[in-house]
Formats: sequence, C-alpha cells, structure tokens
Amino acid sequence: MQLALDILVFLAQHMILAFFLFWVIWWLGPGRMRDWTTAPTLKRVRIGSAVGSAFVLVGFTFIAAWYVTLNGFAGEVEPAVSSLAWQVQSGQALYTSFDQAERYSVLYGPSVFLTNGLFLRLLGPSLMSAKIASALASVGSLIFLYAALSRQRRDLTALVVTAGAALFYWAQGFSIYLVRPDALLVFSLGLGFYVATRTSRWLAIIGVAVLAGFTINLKIHSLFYFLPVIVILAQRLGLKAAVWALAGSVVVAVAPFALYPQISGVNYLKWLANETGHGFHFDLLVMPLGYAAFLGLPLLVVAWLRGSRHGYLGRERLLVLSLLPAAGVALVLSAKPGSGIVHMLPLVPPTMFAVGRLVRPLIADGLESWGPRLARSAAVAVVFTVLFTGTVTQYRATRLIAWQVSEVPGMVADVEEIMDRYDGLTMAMAQGGEERWYRYTWYQPLLTFRDNPVLLDPISVMDTAKSGMDLAEATYDALTEGRVALWLVPRTQAPFQKMSWYDPDVPIFPKDFVQHFHDCYTLRGKSRYFDLWFWNGLDPVPQPVISRHEK
Repeated sequence: MQLALDILVFLAQHMILAFFLFWVIWWLGPGRMRDWTTAPTLKRVRIGSAVGSAFVLVGFTFIAAWYVTLNGFAGEVEPAVSSLAWQVQSGQALYTSFDQAERYSVLYGPSVFLTNGLFLRLLGPSLMSAKIASALASVGSLIFLYAALSRQRRDLTALVVTAGAALFYWAQGFSIYLVRPDALLVFSLGLGFYVATRTSRWLAIIGVAVLAGFTINLKIHSLFYFLPVIVILAQRLGLKAAVWALAGSVVVAVAPFALYPQISGVNYLKWLANETGHGFHFDLLVMPLGYAAFLGLPLLVVAWLRGSRHGYLGRERLLVLSLLPAAGVALVLSAKPGSGIVHMLPLVPPTMFAVGRLVRPLIADGLESWGPRLARSAAVAVVFTVLFTGTVTQYRATRLIAWQVSEVPGMVADVEEIMDRYDGLTMAMAQGGEERWYRYTWYQPLLTFRDNPVLLDPISVMDTAKSGMDLAEATYDALTEGRVALWLVPRTQAPFQKMSWYDPDVPIFPKDFVQHFHDCYTLRGKSRYFDLWFWNGLDPVPQPVISRHEK
C-alpha cells in the first residue's frame, strides 16, 4: 500500500512522466479498441465531462471557504501581508527606509495591502477577514474565465476548460488560496479577459487599464502576464485601444504612491533594488520548468488536433506567442533564491483562455475531425494527467495544512488571553526555532490587529541580511527603549533564532543583537505556547506568571 502511494505521489510530482504513462496506457487500451465517435458514447462523454467539471469547481470553492474559516495560516508570507495590510489602514508606513528601527517591508506592491486592508477595515480585523480577499479572488478568476470563454448559457467547452484551470491551480498545491498577490493577480487576468472580450469599447479600454495598473502594483513584473489581455484588446478594438489602455495603466500604477502618504515610492524602489543583489540560482528551475512544460501540454496537443485543417494555432497565433515573454520572465524569477514555482501560477488563466479559443472550432466540427487517433489519445492523456496531478497534489496540501493547524489547538485563545492579561503593554512575536516553532509566530497578526507594533519581520530581515545589510542602529535603540514591552517567544526556544533560507544557511539575527535583547529583556511568564519576555525598564516589574493552561 505504501509503495502504491509513493508511486502516486511521484507521478503527481513528475507531470510529464505521468502524461506519457497515461498516453501509452490509453493508446494501447481503450483508445485503440473502441470507436469513441458514436452518438451514445459522445453523450456519455459530455455528461461525464459536465459532472466532473462541476465537481472540481465545487470542490475548489469549498476548499477556499474551508481555508477562510481555518484558525491559522498555511504560508510564511501571509502573516506579513496581513499585518502590513492593517498597518496601512492605520496610517503606518508600508515601505520603511533601511535606517529606521522597523524592518518589516516585503517586495509586493501596494495593491495587495490596500485590497486586503479594505476587507480588514470593512469586516473587522481577524484571521478570517484577512483571507477573504484571496478566497474571493481565486474563485472569481474562474468565474470570469468561464464568462470570457462561454458562447451560450450553459457552455460545456468553457466549463471543462475552466475546471482545467482549477486543476492547474491545484497542481501547485495550496498557493492559489494564500494571502499573497497571486490570487489577486489571477483574478485580474480572468476579469481582464472578460472585460476585453465582452464589454463596450471604452469600458474595455478603461477596465483593462485599471486592471493592468492594479497588477503592476501586485508584482512589478506583472505587466508581462497581462500581455495576452492586451493582445486580445488590440485584436478586437485596434492597436490604438491597446495603447490607451497601457497609458492608463501607468496612471493607475502611480496613483497609490501619490494618494497615500504612508506609501513611499522611493522606499519601494529601494527594496526592489535590494532584491537585485540576491542573484539567480538556475538549479532552482527544475520544478518551474516541469510545471511550464505541463502547462504547455494542452496547447501543444490542441494544436496537433487542429492540424493543417484548422491552421494549428490559426487566429490565436499572436495570443499564444504573447505567452512566451510572460513564461520567460516567470522562469527567470523562479530562479531567484526564496522565490520558486509560484511565479508560474499567473500563466494559468491566459494559457487556458488560449486553449479554450483553440479548441472551439474542433468542438463545432465534431470528434471525427480531431486529427489522428494518436493525437486523440494524447488529448485524453492530458485530461487524465491534469485531473490526477491536481487532485492528488491538492489533497496532500490540504491534509498537511489541516495537520499543521491541528498541532496548535487553542493558539488563538492563548494569544488573546495574553493580550487581555497585559492590556496596555505593547507586544510582538520573536522567532525562536524552525518548523512548528516558527509556525507559532505566524499568529503575529492577532497582535497587530490590536494595534501592537511590528518591529521586525523575519522575511524582511532575511532579505536584507542576504544583501549584507545589517540591522539599523535604531533597531537596537528600540530594544533599549522598550518600544515593545513584551515579546512572545515560542515555548522553550531561544529568542530571535531563525536560520536563513538563502545560502549559506546562517542565523539572520546577529549575535550582538540577540545579546542586546537578553540585556534588555527577562523571561518572566509562560503561556500554553509562548515564553513571555518583558522589558527590564517596566515599572512595576511583572512577576513570573504561568497561564491557566499550564496550571
């Protein structure tokens, strides 16, 4: 049994190998032995495709809703995004300078923080409201992709292609649901295709301009992902319309820096410049290249099925070619240390949109016009591979996240008890250890939502340490002055112990900083999950306390 499970996992991780395996099996078996063009068989295929696609899309939506209600985060960047989103709403700086005491900025543009911050403001700050924007965006990307592709009220082709997009999202694990820019980016692409194909001239131009500018402020390179939308707009309304949309996107991209005094464009550019010093490790490209090849399979197979009769890529040639710059940029950025395969995620909506457009004439002509039998077997193998890889990978990712959160039952209650007991003291979380102990500190937003300060974020510290940039003198002064009166450190762990994800694997906090912390703070209490370190300058000095969970 274990061997069988290991084989399934291996195939899910090696998508191209799985495709060839399914292709051979189908070609030697049912694909050769049966005539799939008969009316009863085609009817069963349509029904099965509709039911299967609906099941995938309902499951996709269910997981998004489940994650919103989960009392915890699944990724290490989510706490930083959630905390900063609330801080921006509170008027605090989004991008700090390197000589400030605070070091918490990350490389994402302001759109992700303003969007998530809006939901936090409207619904009240909580872990649930922090995740709603990404959940709605992930589901919304599929809704608008379907709407952009559909030609009738119940369009089976659009439904199947949209379900395929959901499975490609799943093939990356849980990334699509995380509180990061990625869900908002794929939503913008899905909506962009709908606006470019279904709305009036000026609404299309303005809509594409707003969405393109919005995506630039998610990740600065995201305009490359948006090129297919620009191509569709130009093909439909002319080159001048595309130029107007691009010009408008610049205005939209600049707007947050002009309208919000707490969002510094200069500091943002400095943080981006800091990242350029990290270099590239092209050995990291193995997984992104595999995923890119996997994502390109439907395009290749559909072009093969179309053949010379339908002109291979036909009128969609420019649309498909516009995917290449986006794929190239995504692959290069995937080779950046600390980055990875997540940069490939925004390629899913434009790729599947192109697949939907390419396959439409084949559907209209009937299955008997679909290229040679070998190509039909390849098409079936693509469907099986996407379905298999997506479901297996997503099942494993969901189980892992559920297990990680179950490791810390009552974590939220523990943090809230600390805040209630020491109401009036400023507090923050300090990293201590790796794995499960590091995940304890992912609950930092609970403190931030009560307007406690964020002094140091480990990812931000790690990024600057990789560039050889030390913590500012003002950071040391902040400890001396007790700007944070109480630090929550994972139980039994030494404060400010975190290894870098970059080579070489060294501690991100300098020894003298850790020693300075010990000079300024003393361990005087414990809760269920945290040691409580108090500033020595407090008057009166808190006496040692153990929470009710430890009594």
